Amino acid sequence: MEGIKGWKAIKLKINSYQKYIIIGMLGIILCIGTQVMSFNYHLEKMFNQALTYYHENDLISFDEIRYELYHKRGEEFDAFLTQEALGTFEKFKNNEISYYEAMGIAKRIEAFSNQSSSIQTYQQQIEDLQQSRNAFEKAEELAIDKQWEEAYNYYQQVIELDPNYEKAHELAESAKRWWLQEVLVQAVTFYEEGAYEKSLEVIEQGLELSSDDEAFLNLKESVHLAMTEGEKENKWTEFKDKINNSIQSGIENFQNIFNKLFGR
Repeated sequence: MEGIKGWKAIKLKINSYQKYIIIGMLGIILCIGTQVMSFNYHLEKMFNQALTYYHENDLISFDEIRYELYHKRGEEFDAFLTQEALGTFEKFKNNEISYYEAMGIAKRIEAFSNQSSSIQTYQQQIEDLQQSRNAFEKAEELAIDKQWEEAYNYYQQVIELDPNYEKAHELAESAKRWWLQEVLVQAVTFYEEGAYEKSLEVIEQGLELSSDDEAFLNLKESVHLAMTEGEKENKWTEFKDKINNSIQSGIENFQNIFNKLFGR
């Protein structure tokens, strides 16, 4: 009985103070909510400050908040900088900014980043694209001058840097074809002069470039026939004249390829 009376007394006290208890709990919740809002406001203000310092290239001011920023919102800010680096690369790729502008922006982004390796990846992409463009321009100059071997090698450099560059593949194959014709002319010339060993050496160079080239294979048979039986075929002189005429028109044909590809 005494236990029941005690419980009823406690219940009565709770009921009498219920309003104050509820008010107290609401006060605690409001206080916690205010603190959370204040904390989030501080984080947002700090993040916006970081953006301002970045856009103003104010690294000194940025360094004052760097530790706290990266301690609390580092992943978000690094994600922003990564997008900036990607955007810079895309602008350079689309020729909207120069190489020096792109690298300058990338270096600035790296200075603000806490994960420089991810930014350096885009710096390397910019560098590789610039090297590819330089090699392509050099290849074009050499091709116009009918320096086919050197042009082919430069196109290969472009392809190594950018394997998916279809134009480089097409132009490399064109340069290779003209280069093979020049090599074939040299091999035929040695054959006509009776320098069979030299002719075979040049023929092997051509077959290294194109192992199933019928002209080189047929000439090789003719050279072996001349070496063993002393029979030299006159057809190769006429064939060489045709090749020379083709080579003379090579620069015009190659220029047509450039015009087709680049709309010049």
